[in-house]
Amino acid sequence: MKPKKLEVTKKLRGFTLVELMTVVAILAVILSLAFPSMARLLEGTRLRTLSNDWLDHLRLTRSEAIRRGQRVVMCAAASDSACSAGSGWHQGWLVFEDTNNNAWLDGGEAVVRYRQSAPTGWSMTGNTPVARYVSYDPLGATRMINGAFQAGTVTICRVGATGAEARRIAVNSVGRPRSQAVILLSCP
Repeated sequence: MKPKKLEVTKKLRGFTLVELMTVVAILAVILSLAFPSMARLLEGTRLRTLSNDWLDHLRLTRSEAIRRGQRVVMCAAASDSACSAGSGWHQGWLVFEDTNNNAWLDGGEAVVRYRQSAPTGWSMTGNTPVARYVSYDPLGATRMINGAFQAGTVTICRVGATGAEARRIAVNSVGRPRSQAVILLSCP
């Protein structure tokens, strides 16, 4: 008896190398167009996160001053237990009860909260009145250590960015902060 010959009735289907390379090339073009948009999205998210963190801690400072009936300060931090002598909120900040009204964290003064430094490449710079600290009195108004009202702005931006979105947080003389988006020609 003669063995039967099997016939293949279905064609084998698959991709040829040319088809595969075409798909890879198309995907590469699409991804190269989408990548800058994704980078801008991530940068915008980091900017809003930094801005919201600073605002949240500032509001905490104000509410703690009112709640405690005592001056409470938020200062640019050198560490989790010391204020910085220089300006630059991007190095982190501390919220503490300032019992001796000098805007420095001294022994015996309670730390309410500490925020670590911003990611590398971000600048958070305040103008002169709020360059190093923001101080709230027991009524919730901002006051400098000499008793004068304290108002100013903090600008948050990507270092070296030109024509990029930034956030500017303004603190008015009664201590209320507001945030607004701005476009800076260059970030300091």
